[in-house]
Amino acid sequence: MADVVLVDDNSNDADLALRVVRKTSASSSTVLLEDGERAIDYFKQLMSQPGEDGTPDLPKLLLLDLKLPKLDGLEVLKFLRAQDVFNTMPIVVLSSSREISDVRRAYELGVNSFAVKPVQFDQYLTRISALVSYWMTINELPRGA
Repeated sequence: MADVVLVDDNSNDADLALRVVRKTSASSSTVLLEDGERAIDYFKQLMSQPGEDGTPDLPKLLLLDLKLPKLDGLEVLKFLRAQDVFNTMPIVVLSSSREISDVRRAYELGVNSFAVKPVQFDQYLTRISALVSYWMTINELPRGA
C-alpha cells in the first residue's frame, strides 16, 4: 500500500511531484497513476484487499489532477466519495484549472483541498512541498485510517 497516490497524466508534473513527496516525506511510498480509469481500478483493488482490521489500508494522501484521460478527476473523486471506506482519505485536487465551476464541483463532491498548479518551477516545488508536509505530518487522520 502506498502512502501517497498521485493521479496525473503530465509526466513532467508527476515526476516533479513525486520527487518532492519523497524528499518532503522520505519514509513515504508512492504510486503514480496516469489516468482516471487506472485510478478507479487501483482503488477498487484496495477495497478488495482488507487489512488486519478488516478494512483496506488506505493511502495517507491522494493528489488528484482534474484533466485526465479516460475519466476525469471529478469522476474519480465522485467514485471515491461514494464508497464509505474512502470517506476519511484526504484527497487534494492539484490542477492547472482555476475555473470556479471546477473548484465548486470538487468541493461538492467531497475534496479536502483544491490547489492550483503554479506555472513557475520554484513555486510548483514549494506548493507541493507545503501540501505534502501538511497532509503527511501535521494533519491527524482518524485511527485506523
